Amino acid sequence: MEKTLKYPIGIQDFSKLRTRGYLYIDKTGYIKTLAEDPLYYFLSRPRRFGKSLLLSTMQSYFEGERHLFKGLAIDSGDTDWTPHPVFMLSLNSFNPKSEESIDDLLSSIFMRYEEIYGCMPGIKDLPQRFENLIINAYRKTGQTVVILVDEYDDPLLSTFDRPTLNAYYRQTLKGVFSVLKSADRYIHFAFVTGVSRFSQTSLFSGANHFTDISLEDEYAGICGITEEELKDILPDAISLFATKERVTEDEVFGLLKENYDGYHFCQESPDIYNPFSLLSCLKYRRISDYWFKTGTPSYLIRMMKTDGFVLPDLDHIETMESGLSVKESYLNNPVALLFEGGYLSIKGYDYEKKLYTLGLPNKEVAEGFSKALLPIYSGYTDSMCEDLLTDMRNATIDGDANKFMELLQTFLEGNPYGNTEMAKRECYFKNNIYIIFKALGFLPRAEEQTCMARMDVMLRTRRYIYIFELKTDGCIEMAMNQIEDRGYARPYRHSGKTVIRIAANYSTERNNIDGWSIITQD
Repeated sequence: MEKTLKYPIGIQDFSKLRTRGYLYIDKTGYIKTLAEDPLYYFLSRPRRFGKSLLLSTMQSYFEGERHLFKGLAIDSGDTDWTPHPVFMLSLNSFNPKSEESIDDLLSSIFMRYEEIYGCMPGIKDLPQRFENLIINAYRKTGQTVVILVDEYDDPLLSTFDRPTLNAYYRQTLKGVFSVLKSADRYIHFAFVTGVSRFSQTSLFSGANHFTDISLEDEYAGICGITEEELKDILPDAISLFATKERVTEDEVFGLLKENYDGYHFCQESPDIYNPFSLLSCLKYRRISDYWFKTGTPSYLIRMMKTDGFVLPDLDHIETMESGLSVKESYLNNPVALLFEGGYLSIKGYDYEKKLYTLGLPNKEVAEGFSKALLPIYSGYTDSMCEDLLTDMRNATIDGDANKFMELLQTFLEGNPYGNTEMAKRECYFKNNIYIIFKALGFLPRAEEQTCMARMDVMLRTRRYIYIFELKTDGCIEMAMNQIEDRGYARPYRHSGKTVIRIAANYSTERNNIDGWSIITQD
């Protein structure tokens, strides 16, 4: 039976999924809970985590299509199946060409519903058209209206670096969403999704209060696939994968967990897997970077290219809850961008200090994100970066530190930011080495703590331990003395591995590494 299982990869239509026999991970229990307390809700989740399918499921529920829910958690005697008029405003994959782009998109959405519920001819004002639609739908059906908005922030994220266009889109959307307050008496339920919590406060300030469930424990598993769901629903898929790879089922679970698990969206969250990558892996029975192959969002790449954007230490970030979302600019808080985008995940929470610890969720993100950044930092094409990565990986595995540094120098030769303020920061040099090792599939540690100090970068391989002390416009001899005087290598004396100490300096005048020193000790 499992051999014919149809994996719903990329399918966002609940009706199609249910009528054509695709696998469905039952999230309807969450919808039942939300529907029992019909308010205005907001949810932030990364791309390809099932937000659109969730809204499509809500649409089918609120339209009273009970036959689609047979056997699911919501299919019970006390569930209210009263049909409501549903307006789905999908801003997904918006193409921001001009000011008219947002007007045309909203007008085309409203036109579809105007054909169903009628409209007052000649009205061009978008908020007024939307309000008329809601009122007409209520009068025609006798039922209050449900409003679903998919990827509300797509027009804003795609134009963050075009302030005039961004301001127009923001003002247009704010005007349309203000209708949620003026037409409140006719609205039964509203649910808005997006990647970012960045704009929702100001954008919906004219609407009734939205309950943000993004960080709520109760809704942690509303999108994505929990470990419990994986084990309960897909054991046959695991078994077939194990048979193909000639490994045990426990080893398959380990591979899936290492590559696709690790997402936590609240203080007390179950283990959540990336649904797109997990289902793709089970379908093709091959570990790969499926999520990243769909493309890193263009807005993220453009933000990374901005000179004011400083990449944080991705292994261990501590922040208050306010640091998980910003109200002004992502450049002032890249942590929020990376967390909401799915590149960072909650790893722990200190209840006394009210402090979150964030880190990279899994191996797919660690490698894929780093590979996506390399062309930005190097100026080379993807294929050229791949060649450099292969040579760097071989040099690292072989313990050839001098060759690695020569390749790193070549990598930085194409650096498009060498003459900018970014390159003058000491963290820039460390970031480059850190990102490269992540892209190579290693697990470097930035600011690794010893009893006396923190070393810049430390890396363990099967045979070697690399210790880096990195300076910008500094002294190589002093850097090596720092490694020795502060005993960076002392904790690894009995590791059975060869310890390689590397002191290096980045010259902002040359826009590259101008020298290094290496000491190798068995």
